[in-house]
Amino acid sequence: MIHKVVLIGILASIVAACQPRSEPLMATADYEQQVRKIAPPPDDRARLYIFTGKMGDTATLHSSTGDIYIDETKIGTINPKEAMVVDVIPGKHSLHWHYMNQTGGPLLRSKRFETDFAGGTANVLFANIGWFDLEIAPGIVVTATNPGPANNVIPSLFKVVRPSSCPSTICMTP
Repeated sequence: MIHKVVLIGILASIVAACQPRSEPLMATADYEQQVRKIAPPPDDRARLYIFTGKMGDTATLHSSTGDIYIDETKIGTINPKEAMVVDVIPGKHSLHWHYMNQTGGPLLRSKRFETDFAGGTANVLFANIGWFDLEIAPGIVVTATNPGPANNVIPSLFKVVRPSSCPSTICMTP
């Protein structure tokens, strides 16, 4: 059993190292300035900040490029050291991710993260690689009454990107 786990880990590392990168849809300078500080948006929308990696006591990044899905619809692709910022219509949504241009398989499944995103909230999420699956891991939720940490900004090493294609039934324009 332990050999199987080690073999899967090695294979996942090789795939990630050989993986192509996507051409990001960069945020405009005005929009980047508006969203670089993680703060609650207007009440008519929920804002999602999606990073690759996992947040624990410290942030752990990974080097995989991933396609991001909301309600089973691919909205775009995120590379390492990018933060995808997307405004969604408030309500219940399901998110998951796969390696770029993949759909999963029996060895590495993508767990759905489903939650009710309230209007006026900023939600930090992580496209994380688990032991046997890919997952969207929740981070902090910032609201008008819970502003989060004092220095609550997207670190400068991250480029801010936008979804490349997100239908108006899910996403809202800035």
